This record gives sequence, structure tokens and C-alpha cells, in this order.
Amino acid sequence: MKRIGRLMAAVAAMLVMGAAAAQAQGRIEEQIRDLESKNVMTDKIVKRDPATKRVGMETKNFHFFSQGGTVAQSLREAFEAEARSATNVEREERGDNYECVLTFRSGRTTTVYRLSVSGDKSRPEVDVQTYFRDESVNIDESSVETVRRPSADLAVVYAPVGPGRTA
Repeated sequence: MKRIGRLMAAVAAMLVMGAAAAQAQGRIEEQIRDLESKNVMTDKIVKRDPATKRVGMETKNFHFFSQGGTVAQSLREAFEAEARSATNVEREERGDNYECVLTFRSGRTTTVYRLSVSGDKSRPEVDVQTYFRDESVNIDESSVETVRRPSADLAVVYAPVGPGRTA
């Protein structure tokens, strides 16, 4: 009976840790989804298991200028908040330039986020990269999907709605 109790406690602990790991990157993932919804994404590569079609590796790269710096600041705040729960944090700041790399590991999965903000605060240049790898998924070069979109200027993407303008 004690053995079953310990097993159930161990399973419950693993479920809590898995949920915590998924939530740990929530603010960054929310920002990434917002960029994708605004068609800011410039490159995406996905590798799947040819047999099961499960995603084994995915990279996304975003490059844009943040008009007014608001999107750059939101991303920076998300990275700083999530740094507390990252497995590894690398951060560098020099003047108005900021770079942060966060690594999250859970079991056989690794997720890495990189943010670079540089230039004038009123219109900084922003680079965001995400990398996801699930080592339990068999991938090979025959299963590569690549998507490219032109980079966008968030001055256009986040233009205010008013008379004569649409969202």
C-alpha cells in the first residue's frame, strides 16, 4: 500500500513539474503568437518524424523594427519574467542594446529563446529566435518544412485604428 502511495505521489509531482515547465514560458509564447498573428514571422523550419508526423524540431526567426519601442519593451519584460524559471540564462546589456538567451529543459525536450534589441529606443531593431527540440522524436532531413515571409515593420503592423484606417 505504501508503494502505491509513493508511486501516486511521484506521478503527481511529475504532472505538476510538467505543468510548471509549460507555464514557465507562457509570457514569451504569448508574445510569439502575437507576432505570428501580425505576420511578422520571417523564417520557420519544422522537422517531423516521417512516420508519425510528430514535431521533433522547430525553429522560428523574427526580425522587425518596433515603432515606439513598445513591442521591444513587452518582449524584454516577458524574457525577464521568464528568466526566473529558466534552466539557463545568458544576458548582456550595453547602453540601449540588450540580448538575452533563455534555455528550458524538461525531460527530453529543450526550448531556447533568444531576444536581441538594438538601436534607437524610439524604433529599435528586434531579433527573436525560438528553438524547440524533442529528442524522443526521430527526425531526418527528408521531413523538413520551411516557411519564409518578408520581414515587417511594426509601425505598419501596429498602426492605430482611426478614421480611414483598419485594424
